[in-house]
Amino acid sequence: MMLRAFLAFCHHESHKKRGGINVLDTTLPVQFKVFRNSEYDPTKEITPWGLAISHNKGLADWNTLVKPSARDFKPFREAINWVDYKDVFLITLEAQNLTHLVDPSYVVTYEDLHKAQQSFLHKVFRDSMLHHEAKSIVKSHSKTKDTALIWQLICETYDKSMSTSLNGDALLSWLTSARLDDGKWNRPQGEHLTFYEDKVKKFNEMCPDSEINDMQGVRMLQNSIANVPNLANVLILCRQTKASAGQSDKITLCQFVALLSQQAQVCDSGRFRSGCNCHRSAANHELDYEINAHNFDEDKEEDFDPDEWFEANVMNQRDAKTGRCLGNKNGNKSSGFKKTQNSKRQANQMQGNQSRAFMNRETWNALGDSDKKAWADHGVTYRASKRTTMS
Repeated sequence: MMLRAFLAFCHHESHKKRGGINVLDTTLPVQFKVFRNSEYDPTKEITPWGLAISHNKGLADWNTLVKPSARDFKPFREAINWVDYKDVFLITLEAQNLTHLVDPSYVVTYEDLHKAQQSFLHKVFRDSMLHHEAKSIVKSHSKTKDTALIWQLICETYDKSMSTSLNGDALLSWLTSARLDDGKWNRPQGEHLTFYEDKVKKFNEMCPDSEINDMQGVRMLQNSIANVPNLANVLILCRQTKASAGQSDKITLCQFVALLSQQAQVCDSGRFRSGCNCHRSAANHELDYEINAHNFDEDKEEDFDPDEWFEANVMNQRDAKTGRCLGNKNGNKSSGFKKTQNSKRQANQMQGNQSRAFMNRETWNALGDSDKKAWADHGVTYRASKRTTMS
């Protein structure tokens, strides 16, 4: 009876770990004693752990009846977006109950179902992995369709790539130089705080060897909001309160962001109540304010994406003389021309610090070479259209 109980215990532990166990492990006697006194039923038949997994009809029916959607997997075109794409890809796999396909330790118990799912995920890789290095890895394993090995090689390639390192440097530069009061951020204060915290986490994922700890993150965020009146003294007051209560004045980045968000809500809610749209009537000389907070700046709310703003303004280099966006110079040339032009146009529109003047072609051609050079040094160029926008 003891041997039967130990055999049932081994199958029970193997079922939980989805694999075999070491019977010489010194911790097994204690676990076996707990199992025999609490879970073991000598009247039941001993079911091998592999068959116990295959008899899970609920999971098998879900995988068989519910067909995963390949459209949920977004295309991967640029190495600069690897960290975000990796998170979204894993979330999509988990939502479709396919995470075992990228787990090298997974034990296959239902061979036909596993092969069908592997074929599906391999097709997803062929359709979505559009960057040249990822595409090469997928093609080299087209015969075996080993999705776990393909995903492992892709992660190793992009986690340690030079593009990821360069983008991590650009991200760190923004974290250390960003200021909430410099006028570049025209969104609510609360969004800036959560956006800053998200970028710290993203940097730690991109550069684990240079991870920013909580103390450094708090100090960097404090420098970012040092000149904002309603946020500057939050950290000082928090530390004074903890010191007076005899507690440690240490605070994590998450706790600091939560404290700042409470103060930012007061300022942001006042902005919503006052409204931003003001209409002047020429006949009555009265100001009519729109105070409906639900319609406040509705178009901008839908169009604005902090990640797109960050990529356009920080991840793209600019010309030193004109300030125009030059596009991403980190070697990510696999994206289409239209997306590159849109990124440049968006960055130049968001820049707002340098105004450009233009003249028509006829006026430009009428100038001499020295005059053209003088005008070009001041940022004036010509347009092919007939409209003249230069005063």
